[in-house]
Amino acid sequence: MSELSKEELIQEVERLRQESEHLNKVKLAFDAQDQLVRSLVSMGRAATGRLMLRSMLLQTIKVSVKLTSAEESSLFLLDGNGAVTESILARGATIREQRDDLIGKVLNDGLAGWVVRHRQTGRIDDTRTDERWMTLPNQPYIVGSALCVPILRGKVLLGILTLTHPEPQHFTPALAELMEMCATQMALALDNARLYMLEHQKQENKGGNEQNPEDEGKDLSQTGIFIIADSGKFLYANPRVAQIFGYEFGELVILESILKLVATVNYHQVAEQMQQCFQGFNPVLACQFQGQRKDRRLVSVEAYGTRTKFYGKYVIIGVLSLA
Repeated sequence: MSELSKEELIQEVERLRQESEHLNKVKLAFDAQDQLVRSLVSMGRAATGRLMLRSMLLQTIKVSVKLTSAEESSLFLLDGNGAVTESILARGATIREQRDDLIGKVLNDGLAGWVVRHRQTGRIDDTRTDERWMTLPNQPYIVGSALCVPILRGKVLLGILTLTHPEPQHFTPALAELMEMCATQMALALDNARLYMLEHQKQENKGGNEQNPEDEGKDLSQTGIFIIADSGKFLYANPRVAQIFGYEFGELVILESILKLVATVNYHQVAEQMQQCFQGFNPVLACQFQGQRKDRRLVSVEAYGTRTKFYGKYVIIGVLSLA
């Protein structure tokens, strides 16, 4: 094999550096996803309805600020018509009339409005020289730079996240790319929060809103979190999923399908429910089955998940625990 030239070595090192940076961003994005889904599961047991959704918005902001070291942040949740249904403002609580007026201003003439119209991330290096930035009346904080990210589920705009910092040039292109990756995870979590609420309302209508006493004692650390493709292959799984089935983490994620973890007696039942979920006949996957551990022992498992789009393809994101 011929030796690489100095120029080729430099190119190879640069390629590896870029690949390492990309993988690090992917890891940060999935870490954010893990934190958001854990919050979703936890809040699903402790809160319902609007309180749960607002808690999810606050957790989304908390994760975003941690990732970017932003000083202030706001988040708007939109309905199918583009109207704001829930909001967390950087300035904190305000009376309804003032809040609606502020939201209207930024959606009409500010950076958030630009993001809504263009469906792409807006990054401002210096608010003093960018006409997209609007300084609001009596603004209680200084903004030198800003990053505004659309939270999209497919082509549907679910929300708008705005992050600010008092210093110019704070939000680099790399941070913008990271938040775009995380926005996909945020869309999954917010969409699941909506489906959790719909399911809760359905149970309330049936009179089945009594809490199972066994659920109160479940530790969230004992909950597996997963994302699977329509083939059943894991796109993501946290270490608890591997522990439940007695696998090493690396062994688990290379399985050709999650159905490899289902005992023969329940195989066709779970496969059918997964197929119905992916095809949209039932957007919620909820089942109990006998799981097949690596050592061939059986364990009773319960799984709950929902269908959503991830990078343009349908996936099921869900939670799994011992029954």
